[in-house]
Amino acid sequence: MLFISIVLAIPIYGFCIWSMYQPEESYFFFDRWRYKEIPELSDVQIKLIRIGSVVAMIVETIYLIVVAIDAFTPDF
Repeated sequence: MLFISIVLAIPIYGFCIWSMYQPEESYFFFDRWRYKEIPELSDVQIKLIRIGSVVAMIVETIYLIVVAIDAFTPDF
């Protein structure tokens, strides 16, 4: 279970890091084809994307720690 969680966490961390540095690109990742001209994001939207990325990485890290503790705790 730990290996699967780590393997699936790699793209999540990658997307979160990418969306922290380029929030506009990540926001329109699969929706760019819908617009002739890409609308501009407000400063509040950019800040919320960055905060969401940080929160997602924190939650994912906590999940991985819990899974690792559960994986290495001996069953009695």
